[in-house]
Amino acid sequence: MTTKVNILIDGGFFWQCFKKANKRNPQPADVVKTVGDVMTLVRNKTNGETEDILFRVFYYDCRPFGGEIKDTTGKIINYSASSGYAMKNKYLDTLCSMDRFALRLGELSFTGWKQDIYSKQMKPDFKQKSVDMKFGLDMATMATKRSVDKIVLIAGDSDFIAPIKFARKEGLLIYLYPLGNPIKQSLRGHCDYVLK
Repeated sequence: MTTKVNILIDGGFFWQCFKKANKRNPQPADVVKTVGDVMTLVRNKTNGETEDILFRVFYYDCRPFGGEIKDTTGKIINYSASSGYAMKNKYLDTLCSMDRFALRLGELSFTGWKQDIYSKQMKPDFKQKSVDMKFGLDMATMATKRSVDKIVLIAGDSDFIAPIKFARKEGLLIYLYPLGNPIKQSLRGHCDYVLK
């Protein structure tokens, strides 16, 4: 029997974990490699009982902040002029143009300044908006429409427990791939499999 698999990637989580493990920013090719590794792990768990095929990859993230803000000294900082701004946009645009990839974007908002606990300097504080909501709504849609049989989450956020529970009640198998990070038992307890 053929089973369709969607992979949902929390882009912020993936970026941080990859950078921490590899001491560099990820490239689109790194995402593709991770997707291939995940599909191999899913197939190993299935152990030949079903033929697992990748249906689609959903990548959830935000465009980098591109506005102008005044720092604590009154100097105007134009974030759209930074190399990081162009690099992250190119990364997201490349993912969006790849076969069977869907880019799901929230918004990144500047919320003020906060003190860095290590350097004691003030740094901008940015918050993601709508990413978790889109993640949850997409899971619920996949479950109710039965568009796939399995969902793999590359995430570590326990905010996803409610949509995970819903998808499981609708009959989908949920796999979690935390990229080698420890996960809360509350999250683990609602997933069918944890991939390592």
